[in-house]
Amino acid sequence: MGLVFFCFAQATNDELLAQAKAQMDNGLYEESINTLNKIHGKTKTKEFVDYFKTVNYFKLLDNGDYPSFELINKVRSQSALFLKNYSKSRNQGDVKRILDKMDEYPKTQQSYDDTKNRILQEKKTERQQTLLTAIRKSYEVQDYAQSLAAIKVAKEFGYDESPVQYYDFMVKYKLYDQSPSQTYHEVESIVALGSAILSSDHNSLAKLSTAEVEKIKNIIAGLPKSLDEFRKKEEDKRAAAYALAMQRKFDAISDSYNAQEYGKVISATNDFPDRSRDNQKVSYFQAMSRYQLFKREGNYSFSDLLTVKSALEGYITKFNEEDLTSKIEVSAALGDLNKNYPTSQYAYDVMVKREEKKELAALRRARRKLFTNIGYEYGKLAPIGLRFETGGAFVGFFATVRYGLKSDNQLDSYYLSTRSSQPNKTELIVGPNFKVVDWLLLNIGAGYGVYSHLFRDDYADRAGHGKTGYIGGYGGVTLRLSPYLNIIGGASMMAIDKQFSSKKFTQPEFTGGITFNIR
Repeated sequence: MGLVFFCFAQATNDELLAQAKAQMDNGLYEESINTLNKIHGKTKTKEFVDYFKTVNYFKLLDNGDYPSFELINKVRSQSALFLKNYSKSRNQGDVKRILDKMDEYPKTQQSYDDTKNRILQEKKTERQQTLLTAIRKSYEVQDYAQSLAAIKVAKEFGYDESPVQYYDFMVKYKLYDQSPSQTYHEVESIVALGSAILSSDHNSLAKLSTAEVEKIKNIIAGLPKSLDEFRKKEEDKRAAAYALAMQRKFDAISDSYNAQEYGKVISATNDFPDRSRDNQKVSYFQAMSRYQLFKREGNYSFSDLLTVKSALEGYITKFNEEDLTSKIEVSAALGDLNKNYPTSQYAYDVMVKREEKKELAALRRARRKLFTNIGYEYGKLAPIGLRFETGGAFVGFFATVRYGLKSDNQLDSYYLSTRSSQPNKTELIVGPNFKVVDWLLLNIGAGYGVYSHLFRDDYADRAGHGKTGYIGGYGGVTLRLSPYLNIIGGASMMAIDKQFSSKKFTQPEFTGGITFNIR
């Protein structure tokens, strides 16, 4: 029974020892010490417990700003006791290094108090400098929300000296100065904060530069001293802002007029003070913009004309004496409208009808000038023909393909029954056309063809139909009857090259046809 209890206790100690080791490795030094205090084992287990306690106490020295004198002595005594009790332990080296390290810590209460105060003051100064740097950097990049958050942290830390108060003052002033809706309560708060800084003792003010102190004084001096003065400054600021906005508006309208962006000028609201220079100038810009836009667009109604006239007349009536140069320009524009445009609805309607007739005639001429057509062309020797033509400018193009429609068998049968040749040929003609007038075009072309004809060879005792290729020539005209319909007439000549060389011309094949415009 005793053996079973021993084994169970040992197993529990090993588990607690492992748990304490894990807690120590994770920085949970106090928890690790509490776990070690639960272990009651033999010498070997006791050695590990004392070793881990020594290490844990040593690690606790780094917790907080500075360890207690009691903890320092605890580490010393724990280390010395371990070295005494476990002289053969393989952890002796670690514990000796810990004991050597303890020589850096004070050994008397007076020495401890002096060292602790010095170190705590150094750390406090270091923290204050870190906080002040964070405040200054956020202020310099104008991140005032971050500045206020850093100032709040500094005050919670107990750092509310003049450098922090200076940035608190500057941030609140900057926010006030940039705010579109300022209040006198903000002024009072800023003045109170600045006055508190300036009235602080010499040592506190000495932490600020001369430039910083002067800046606080200048800001306070520039802020309103009373509610009435604050209201007066607010009115002056609103008036200045309004004047600046109106000046920018006038400049924008003027720039738009000079850039001939007349639509923008017309749509602008002329809310400048009545009969002021800006009001008169914008009225001029708008009256002339309506006139220039009217002239530019061309297509207008009679009511549009009346609107422009009314704007010009209204300017002359209202600003008859203010600006002679502008009046001359507006009067010239009005004179142009009265002289060169209809003066009544009836005259406008007559003009519109006249212009519509001109446009219709121009459209018809345009349609007749440029065309592309396709159709049929007939000739006795080649009755099946396809005709294509495009033109309208001085030079165009045409092409004709015609076919005799007779097969070789049909030609042979005709010859055998009649002992004569049946006319038949196939040819392709292409060439330019030349515009004589809009309704008449001259066609001159050339091409290649094949002609079926009789032949007889007494030597070979052969006779029948044969085929001979030739160079073809063509001359003709195109009559444009309408924008949609054309009549074709021409003459096709075979072997034109031989006819010219021999100067013996045969009767041509006359052709005729009709084509339809597809463009």
